[in-house]
Amino acid sequence: MPRFNPITDIPDLTGRVAIVTGANSGLGYQTAQQLANHGVKLYLTTRSEAKALDTIRRLEEANPALRDSDRLQYLVVDFSLVKNAKAAAEEFLRRESRLDILVNNAGMSVGDFTITSEGLSLVFAADHVSPFVFTIGLLPLLEATAKQPGTDVRIVTISSIAHFNIKRAKFDSIEDFRDDYSSGGKVNGTTANMARYGQAKLANILFAKELQRRLDAAGVPIISISLHPGAVVTEGFENAIQKLGFSFLWPLLSWLLLMGTLQGTLTQLFAATSPEVRKDADRFKGQYLIPYGKVAPARQMSDLAKNPELPGQLWQMTEKVVADILGKGTV
Repeated sequence: MPRFNPITDIPDLTGRVAIVTGANSGLGYQTAQQLANHGVKLYLTTRSEAKALDTIRRLEEANPALRDSDRLQYLVVDFSLVKNAKAAAEEFLRRESRLDILVNNAGMSVGDFTITSEGLSLVFAADHVSPFVFTIGLLPLLEATAKQPGTDVRIVTISSIAHFNIKRAKFDSIEDFRDDYSSGGKVNGTTANMARYGQAKLANILFAKELQRRLDAAGVPIISISLHPGAVVTEGFENAIQKLGFSFLWPLLSWLLLMGTLQGTLTQLFAATSPEVRKDADRFKGQYLIPYGKVAPARQMSDLAKNPELPGQLWQMTEKVVADILGKGTV
């Protein structure tokens, strides 16, 4: 199959509405740009209004046709807190009557262990729990859109090959949502930092899979996909390399091994827009994709990602954690 080319292969998306979270830089920005250039009404999320306005300015400078079109909108949301994700979803529901594409791109990379004010591991909150809350909050509108004739609704969740970094995982207690994965007492050592990130990226795969199972059971024709975009030159990746103490390797890595950000968006843009995905929906539903737009073979998924019990377990415990946070403010 020829490689998907977002510039020429994304169909006309005029009349559709999309959200790209974490859209001010890196893969999020490139994804937002391509969707907007192909006609969607785009909502981008950033952590501040200043970042949102700057992102819109850059998108309009790159494509003057977007100026004064009313097709670039924004939501300010910091996904480190669950309450913020819920509020952002509610704000969107007040403003729009349809949603065709949701790209869960926002998240944190590798970093030191922190417990949020809501009682969760920061990376797990930002990369899984808040995107879960945001998606579930938007699900009634996504489902209503999917029931309209001629629609093609998709939910794309960005995961990573880093899900291989974790060798143990269970999601049957609240403590699993703030596990520091300390190794030999080194809470912020490289192994622990990578394991926490891997736990969050594993959760992305499991969430997308369980979401698809539930959608199918309800007869809702939405496609849910998770994916690894590839090793991409982004600010987040560079920051992760620096935090792990390997900043001296960055020039070599970025030159020899990593793909540019537009190239890095191919798989998520394919998942979000390619007619092939809808045409062969049974092959893509609930799957974990790898570059470029391929369903990952079993060998490229960890045993944990293939565990049939974990998706439901994660979903149920996430619901409990979220209910506690929204009810009491913390867990």
